[in-house]
Amino acid sequence: MTPTNELLTPSDPQVGKLHERLIAAARKSGVTPAQFQLALAFPGTDLEDDIAASIVKFSKRASGIVTPVRAQDTGLIPEGWTLEAEELEGDVELGKVDYSYCPVHEGEEWVNGTTMLKRAVEQKAVGSLGYAAELLKAQKEGKEIFPVESRGKEYFIMPRTRLLDRSRRRHVAYFCWRGIASGWVLDFCWADHGSSFRSRGRLLRPRE
Repeated sequence: MTPTNELLTPSDPQVGKLHERLIAAARKSGVTPAQFQLALAFPGTDLEDDIAASIVKFSKRASGIVTPVRAQDTGLIPEGWTLEAEELEGDVELGKVDYSYCPVHEGEEWVNGTTMLKRAVEQKAVGSLGYAAELLKAQKEGKEIFPVESRGKEYFIMPRTRLLDRSRRRHVAYFCWRGIASGWVLDFCWADHGSSFRSRGRLLRPRE
């Protein structure tokens, strides 16, 4: 079914609200009427495309949906480290994430990084460095990013971005609880064949 123009057209009140926000943005940023006119006269559809992209972006954020960006665009890669591999997870609804999966199975004391990463793929785990950046942003806004009962008991692995340190050893990011003053802190751990992950570690999975 093809959407009708009526469904794709914002209502008059919505247009009025957008007008108010544009005026507020102009006052805040110091955009002049001349600059507005130059932007409006710019050929092509770039202006409309950027406005639409902003509306989609903020509608997703209001719905609790995040779209992780590439690791290189997060500013979270330690100096001197390089990207080995990354699989971005696409849109993730923060309210529909399962935090319970442990990559260390019953009867195992620990698993190495290779096994942990293999099980992360099998479980379709989320957790790129871009996703971690979105969680840090949400925490800064005052939101709970992990279950309160996991504080000080569990840590959460971000397996979708693998980084190489200066010695070419593979690492992944993870979140650990550092107390009320610091909250959940992002750090990095070794994730190669000789590394070990124990039963406190958790992977994040999408749920219906």
